[in-house]
Amino acid sequence: MLMSLLARSRSLAALATIIAITSAAAGCARQDPSVVAYVGDTEITQQQVDDAVEGVSSILQEGQSVSRQAVVNAMIHGAIADHLAAANKITITDGDRDALIKNSNLAGLLNVPKGRPIAYDVADQQIVSEKIGSEAYIAALGKQPVTLNPRFGVLDPNEKTIIADQSASLAKPMPSPTP
Repeated sequence: MLMSLLARSRSLAALATIIAITSAAAGCARQDPSVVAYVGDTEITQQQVDDAVEGVSSILQEGQSVSRQAVVNAMIHGAIADHLAAANKITITDGDRDALIKNSNLAGLLNVPKGRPIAYDVADQQIVSEKIGSEAYIAALGKQPVTLNPRFGVLDPNEKTIIADQSASLAKPMPSPTP
């Protein structure tokens, strides 16, 4: 009986190892370098981020700039809002988005093809939050599966925003030479 239990525990240990290796390989298989983030089954690509930054930058005044991190955060939350809208059977039309945006500081993006999607991402968050309630929306954020490409930083697991001044890079900076 003891031999049977030992054999069984070895089999379970081998199975656990195989599952861990398979899971790790599957996770790596989903890491496309051109993808900035995965939000459930939605991919946010580098090209989408570049286009959004270009679109937002086109309406800024001289001397102003847009944070790439802020754009990625807005895109992640826009994708989350889309998933929550679908899960809660909420229909969002471009008319709904336009009405919300037209009197805001994002209104200029409505006429910029590369900027409109980021404005719509911001609108979607607000519309879904209003429809399901802000507390329910905030609670749902932490449950959404989001994977951020490590070169963009570290994602707060609850708020699904990039944590400023943190890197997921394994590389450490060289120490500064002392005079």
